[in-house]
Order: sequence, then C-alpha cells, then structure tokens
Amino acid sequence: NTWWGQKWLEALNTIDYSNRLPRGQRYARNGSVLSIKIRGNEITAKVAGTRPTPYSITLTIPPFTQNETKKIVSIISKNPYYMSQLGGRILPPELHDELAEKKIILFPRTWKKMGMRCSCPDWAVPCKHLAAVVYIIANEIDKNPFLVFSMHNFNLVKELNLSIGRNTDEDIITIDSL
Repeated sequence: NTWWGQKWLEALNTIDYSNRLPRGQRYARNGSVLSIKIRGNEITAKVAGTRPTPYSITLTIPPFTQNETKKIVSIISKNPYYMSQLGGRILPPELHDELAEKKIILFPRTWKKMGMRCSCPDWAVPCKHLAAVVYIIANEIDKNPFLVFSMHNFNLVKELNLSIGRNTDEDIITIDSL
C-alpha cells in the first residue's frame, strides 16, 4: 500500500518462476504463514504447506555496517523534514534517494540479496513459502516503516530518540500556558 512496502516487494520482480509469486501471495492471504519472528537481520517463519508439519523459513538481510549507521543518523538528524516525517511513521522517499546516493542500500534490489532458505522440497528460490513470507513482511513494513531499518539490525528509533505517534497532554501547548 505504501511506496516503501512496494519497494520491498520490488526485490521479487526479477523472479522467472511465474507461478511462485501468485501462489506465494495466495499463501500470504489465506493464513498459511503461521508465524514470523524478526531478530535483528534474521527473519524466521513457519508456513503451512502440503506436508503435515509446517515448513521452516529463514530470510537474512545484510546488516548495516557501523559506518552506515553513523551516516544514516547524521543524515536524518540534520534534516528536520526527515525527522518530522519519520515521527509521523512516514518514510520520506527523499531519504531513500539520499541513502542510495551514499551507497546505503535500504531495500534489497533483488531477491538474491536476501539469504533465503525453506525446508520444502521445491528447488526454486524463492519458493511459494518464501514468497508468502516476503508478502507478509511487506504488509508489516506498510504499517511500520522502521521495520526496514530493524531488518538491517539497526534500531533507528532508539538511535534518534524519536517519540513516534506520541500525543499526550504534555505535548499540547494550552492557551493558558502561553
């Protein structure tokens, strides 16, 4: 639904196995993805298939280097527009472009950039089970753009000390206080 969710899915665009993506999308929609856990840059999942036990899925996203994380923090913290957009849970496309100029890859350019493994007997990578997990993650990225950074083993919210979507009475200036 968002440009950043679509950008995540673009990694799948280079797949030659035409039936994998529609089947993976169907698996994502019909509840076949039973669980997903994201720990740093590793994503594990269980996906129901034709066998009685679910298939085990692993996706590994390249982590940001320490140098890359420093550059990201510097770029964002110096730009009030980026800070305000991120504070509203919006990933500005200009930030993506600026990071790309600095050779910092926010989204995998192809599925080959993601370490993918599935315990199913299908020879294709990604198989429909892996594709289903990628679609589910796209949905989660739509809801939380900070997940894009987390999957590179980088907690952007913590590093920038952002308060996301916080609206408390303390934040609102009253007429009396003015």
